Amino acid sequence: MLLEPGIAEALTLAGREAAESLMIDSCVVERSVGEVTDPVTGVVSEGWETVYTGVCKVQGRQAQAASPVAGGHAFTVEQLMIHLPVSAQSRLDDRVTIVTATMDPDLVGATFRLTELARGTYRTADRWNVEAVTG
Repeated sequence: MLLEPGIAEALTLAGREAAESLMIDSCVVERSVGEVTDPVTGVVSEGWETVYTGVCKVQGRQAQAASPVAGGHAFTVEQLMIHLPVSAQSRLDDRVTIVTATMDPDLVGATFRLTELARGTYRTADRWNVEAVTG
């Protein structure tokens, strides 16, 4: 079945509105700007700039978490997804911090690294695989 010109685009835009209506949490997406030096203390640390502040949704990707051991330290790596509006313009390795989580207050303050984006012409959201490393 062929669609009239513009119909697929209109349906995609309607799908984006529907997807965003399910994004009831809020987050901040930050991008690394490399090392920065504090002019007062001289301490060198990784610098971050905010690239998006707004709605998001955290979604489970797998029912299991890995528990690797490195250097004698055990830590947990959870594999989740974060859904962002397509307009968020996020990128690989951006850092996402959950600011509010309506249905799961335990998510507030959680930080994730964007690792893989499901791409496509008619996407209704940016659905990122993410990693949260806790320990």
